[in-house]
Amino acid sequence: MQSIIKKIIILFSFIFLTNLQAKDLDKVSLQLSWFNQFQFAGYYIAKEKGYYKDVGLDVNIKDFNFNIDVPSEVSKGNATFGIGRETLLLDRSEGKDVVSLYALFQASPLVLLTLKDSHINSIKDFENKKIMATPGDATEVSIKAMITSKNVDFYKLKFLKHTHNVMDLINKKTDIMSAYISKSPYELNKKNIKYNIFYPKDYGFDMYSDFLFTNSREIKNNEQLVIDFKNASLRGWAYAFSHINETAKLIYEKYNTQNLTIDELIFEAKKLKKLVYYDNNNLGYIKLDKVQRIFDLYNVMGLTKHQFNISDFVYNDKFNLFTKGEKSYIKNNKIVNVCVNKNQESIGILKDFLTLLANNSKLEFNIINKNSWAESIDFINQKKCDILLSSFKSNKLKKDYSFSNNYVDVPLVIATKHDVSFIDNIRTLKNKKIGVVNDENLINFLNKNYPSLNIQRVSSLDSGLSLVSKNRLFAQIDTITSISKKIQNKYLTKLKISGKLQKNLPLFFLINKNNYFLLNILNKSISYIDEYEKQKVLNKWVSIQYKKSFDYSLLGKIFLVFIVIIGILIYRQRLLNKVNEVLKYKVDEKTKELTQLNESLEKKVEEEVEKNREKDRLLSQQIKLAAMGEMLENIAHQWRQPLSIISTTASGVEIQKSADLLTDEELIKSMNIINETAQNLSKTIEDFKQFYEPNKKVVSFNTKDIYLKIVNSVNTKYNSLGIKIIGDIEEFVIEGLDNELIQVMINILNNAKDALVLNNEKTDKLIFIDVKKKKEKVVISIKDNAGGIKDEIIERIFEPYFTTKHKSQGTGIGLYMTREIISKHINGEITVKNKTYEYNEKIYKGAVFKIKL
Repeated sequence: MQSIIKKIIILFSFIFLTNLQAKDLDKVSLQLSWFNQFQFAGYYIAKEKGYYKDVGLDVNIKDFNFNIDVPSEVSKGNATFGIGRETLLLDRSEGKDVVSLYALFQASPLVLLTLKDSHINSIKDFENKKIMATPGDATEVSIKAMITSKNVDFYKLKFLKHTHNVMDLINKKTDIMSAYISKSPYELNKKNIKYNIFYPKDYGFDMYSDFLFTNSREIKNNEQLVIDFKNASLRGWAYAFSHINETAKLIYEKYNTQNLTIDELIFEAKKLKKLVYYDNNNLGYIKLDKVQRIFDLYNVMGLTKHQFNISDFVYNDKFNLFTKGEKSYIKNNKIVNVCVNKNQESIGILKDFLTLLANNSKLEFNIINKNSWAESIDFINQKKCDILLSSFKSNKLKKDYSFSNNYVDVPLVIATKHDVSFIDNIRTLKNKKIGVVNDENLINFLNKNYPSLNIQRVSSLDSGLSLVSKNRLFAQIDTITSISKKIQNKYLTKLKISGKLQKNLPLFFLINKNNYFLLNILNKSISYIDEYEKQKVLNKWVSIQYKKSFDYSLLGKIFLVFIVIIGILIYRQRLLNKVNEVLKYKVDEKTKELTQLNESLEKKVEEEVEKNREKDRLLSQQIKLAAMGEMLENIAHQWRQPLSIISTTASGVEIQKSADLLTDEELIKSMNIINETAQNLSKTIEDFKQFYEPNKKVVSFNTKDIYLKIVNSVNTKYNSLGIKIIGDIEEFVIEGLDNELIQVMINILNNAKDALVLNNEKTDKLIFIDVKKKKEKVVISIKDNAGGIKDEIIERIFEPYFTTKHKSQGTGIGLYMTREIISKHINGEITVKNKTYEYNEKIYKGAVFKIKL
């Protein structure tokens, strides 16, 4: 009896502990983006094999239906995690709170299919054909980019509602069908039907897809849970692709809502495995520059609504690798003061690396400029600074301070005048005066590694290079990042880089001995910076390359050969003179005959000259057209708004038509909008093709009409961004090139718009346009309240290729073109300055562009 009671107690204890353990599991949900299939096998495996339970998670895998918008579900918190395609970037651009954890497919499985017997064998054959796609497929950048890259108008395709039934392709109900390469080809193979695959990655558009994502609130409140779910899911995927048959059987028996066969699931698995490990062996790898490229394509096509930092879209879980003590230090010491010697020319590169370290560690770095190394040491001893920038480790310093790992090794180069030969051996500098900036770190490094150098201390790099240009120093040694920048900006015609030192200058941080938490944080953060990021920073700060000059012995040999050639030519000329004497007699005999033919010959000569002039004119025109083609690529962003209007209007018509809500009045109105916008696009293209044409037609136009035309062309986009345009237009008639003036003003307005969008202050976004007539001059003023342009760069904004924007937003040619049009074609001038002003009892500051005609 007692043994039975014991067994009952043990049984109840087991049940109680099991229930207690179940209660300890954190409940989370995963929203799928499609119906159950091998596409989600890793998540099924992680659930069935207990990988989620191993990390304390009870996961509810939520089935898909067409009424679910997965990004919205996760953004609103209705699902903890979700699966999304590359269009997830557009959701982030629209303001949805989505953060990607990994990208499963390194290339999207989405393709276009056509039948062989349809004779659609190239993208060029797509024109005016029927295509079956979901609305999501129609906006996939990979599909759209592939089609438009072959100069096929995406919007001339006849889009049909997708039935997701490959029989519609087989029965000719559609000519083209979007599909996953892992699904529809299986059915076509089974029926022995030959088909063509148009794969975006084969055209250079290898986009990520099937992002695992969550929202920022989940990361902030439950970061460890997010990391555990991510790692358990990747573990599930690794098992699924290593045990394809077993996984296919599991889906067939337990998750087979689509009634798929085992063979169908295995086919899908093998196709998807190729995409998961395409061009990469790391499961779920995300490369920031590839994500940026996807976003840039969306941006160029006018599909993005707002700009955002790509690094905020991709979750970085490196912070979790810090120990509890290190995390506590970061929490309690958010700002780290960095002392640097103001003579150090590597401050610029330091700032970029501090940005990378900040991303990895979540610390904030504050740079404090000091007059000398000794003063910096005093500050760190007084704990007014936490770290110093250093490049030299002495035994004395090692006693009192710790040193971080190198965060970068910067090449040291030698700058000389142009007449100095390439220096490939440091011994050639012996007994020559070499300038070095008065920086103890750099000088100690050079003295240790190159003791034979005759170092002359200079107050700054600029001072040293100036002395080299005046022959008071033979050369200046410094980092390639510093010297190349100075030469490019100031000494390009006087100095060059003539050599490189064998040893690079290591840059690291000096830290107090007792601050071991900070030391460990810095070393871990440095280790997380990959070589690609390091090289990217170095490339940013290197603007020129080494130059080699001839040495004079080689020049002498060349001169000797030249003398021999001249001698041969002189001898040949003497022979020709003798021949000429013989020929002269014969020429005289023929002179009379030639005189008789003179009139007809002159006419023929004139005809030939005219032909040559025509050839020259055509050649010149071809050169201009080539230049225009390149320029049109750089200003493609100016077409985005009209393209967006056409796309939005066409989509609206399609939606209204499918819902039987489209009236004739609405159709005519929409078609007028599309036609007018298309005409504006055509006119814009024509205007830029004629950019360098000297004979443009001068017309009379009304200032008020021009203003309204400009505002109407941008108002839709600007209203969506919350930007208000306020005009004060004095109405009068002027003569000039109206199209050029419109293009100039729109370009300036777009720059103001970009500045207002990037302004983080939550103030009204305003643009003021004033047109006045002053002393026979037309004065146009365009002013914003975006905070103005930095004083140190305002003088450079009209330079070609100079831009303050991110690479995805600007090329640096817009304002340069604006000035060229105004000065060379409108005979005017343009200036810019910052101005503080009052409007509606509020004080604003912004840039003012003033055009005088």
